[in-house]
Amino acid sequence: MPARTETDRHHEVVLRRDVRIPTPDPGVTLSGNLFLPTGPGPFPLLVTVLPYRRDVAALTGSPTERWFAERGYASLLVDLLGTGSSDGVQRPPFDPGDADDAIDAIRWGAAQSWCTGAVGMWGGSYGAITTLRAAARRPAALRAVIALEGPTDPGRDFVHPGGSRGAFSPLASWAVSTLFNQLLPPVDDFTDPDEQARWHRRLTFAPYLLDMFRNGPGSPVWARRRIDVSTVEVPALCVAGWRDLFVDGAIRAYEGLRGTKRLIAGPWMHVMPQECPFTPIDFLEIARSWWDRWLLGVEGTDDAPAVRVYVQGHRPRWLGFASWPPKGTVRTEDLSGWQRSAPPVPDPAAGLQSGLWATPAGQFGLPLDQHGDDSRGLSYTSPPLPRPLLVSGRPVVELAQAWPRVSVKLTDVDPAGRSLLICAGLESPGEGEVAVPLTPTTYEVAAGHRLRVVVAPGDFPRVWPQEPPEGWPTARRLRLPLPAPGSGTECAVPEPAEPALTDLEERLDGGSGDQTAFWEVTEDLLRDTVSLRLAGGNRIGPEDVPGGRHTLRVDQELVATAHRLDVAESTVTGRITGTVDTATGAHVTVEVAVTATETTLDASGKVTQDGVSLLDRHWRG
Repeated sequence: MPARTETDRHHEVVLRRDVRIPTPDPGVTLSGNLFLPTGPGPFPLLVTVLPYRRDVAALTGSPTERWFAERGYASLLVDLLGTGSSDGVQRPPFDPGDADDAIDAIRWGAAQSWCTGAVGMWGGSYGAITTLRAAARRPAALRAVIALEGPTDPGRDFVHPGGSRGAFSPLASWAVSTLFNQLLPPVDDFTDPDEQARWHRRLTFAPYLLDMFRNGPGSPVWARRRIDVSTVEVPALCVAGWRDLFVDGAIRAYEGLRGTKRLIAGPWMHVMPQECPFTPIDFLEIARSWWDRWLLGVEGTDDAPAVRVYVQGHRPRWLGFASWPPKGTVRTEDLSGWQRSAPPVPDPAAGLQSGLWATPAGQFGLPLDQHGDDSRGLSYTSPPLPRPLLVSGRPVVELAQAWPRVSVKLTDVDPAGRSLLICAGLESPGEGEVAVPLTPTTYEVAAGHRLRVVVAPGDFPRVWPQEPPEGWPTARRLRLPLPAPGSGTECAVPEPAEPALTDLEERLDGGSGDQTAFWEVTEDLLRDTVSLRLAGGNRIGPEDVPGGRHTLRVDQELVATAHRLDVAESTVTGRITGTVDTATGAHVTVEVAVTATETTLDASGKVTQDGVSLLDRHWRG
């Protein structure tokens, strides 16, 4: 194959909004925004398929799709069936049929005159799911994929973590945002009759949250919605964040792939690696090299180690390994020799010191000092380490006489007593002996620091609190995966030319005038409750992006409250109010709200246009 002769391709970009992509169902088409490079083609095509509204993405300019188009890759952002501007009825969340839409988009794009016939597919979170689902079906034009921070088993990784009914993330954060997207009017061509018809049809659909609530832990639907990545044959680049709720799924995707593959795992939360305010990398340049290699056949653009991982903790750095998990040994610690402590009874509300890694807020929410949660659970603390200890892989904690549900965390305790979360595991094994795998990590504990294993009956607000069980289990052993000496080599990972956020605190305080954010943890000492509150507001107007037409204002508040005295009264709530002021003068208000307990669900949606009610509906689980 020819060597790269031009590394700084730059094209003007033409945006084609709402291109219609045919499906096998006559009269049913999908909607996409197509970013086409100018100049002589044809060009390779990059496809992303999501349930999150290509017209809403266009309000912020779809910067990633535009960036790839500027560098010679046609980029297509597609709405799933029944979402956004696509025809049809939306499927249940994480349905295997989503792959049909991706394959239709790949087939259509590859056949266009502006396309070389070579297609790559990529996406983050839900986009990673659709990417891997499509790749598993092996469409002929698909040559390579990139999957970022997504699960392979949505039931266990997200809706019901570790086999226990999920609370904040699925039933407040994601449920309320997807319901809002469903009810939001067209924010592209508001007056188009077809768009109006699709919008009014969407108002009648059952929201995602009903499916997630009604199909509880152990429902057979979740087994059917897993992804079998072993059938993926095209080259795949997997990206994981150590502080992301899908870190286990993203790493499992890499482990299960059988073809050419690469892994990058950094210290990010649920955010694109180039947009993270701490330790960002130039992911877009890494992705471009990947596409150059597999879609253009440019040699010398994929010479990095197969596995690149960021070392957290002591002496942060990037290490390259030949495989994951790195070859090495397993160090087994007998916890009976460690310092043990426990309160008289477990705290059912423990978990909020973990930060927002499992209740993602995007650019903020790193784990806090774990000492408060540590003191509310059963903890085993090691003697000070005589030398630094590098852990890379999945630690495992073995328990005897475990509770029906156990949360296990591994922390790094410094000489001042501060406890930093390394990784965590959650299982619902039933009583008896159990080995609890923790999320994968790469972390170096400094000499003089101590390791701590903490066992609790839950992890709020990730899952619902339960009545404290009697007695404490016994943690017997900790198994730590240690890479072989010399097996990892320090490697370079490109950094962004400019920071993604020049001043995160100013943005969160609303200093830019268009965005505010709040992260609060409060205790009610009279009622013995503890609450997490995430709130924020945002405004996007025509002045914010070239070609903008409408103004969208959104205010959101999410609250999770655990009741220690009566755990059945614990709740998660979500509320979003949005207004759209169109270029034609229409004023639309959308209000959605969700309130859930472990056994009940109540949701509402209201849509008003120019003072006239279009929808006032309740859904109950």
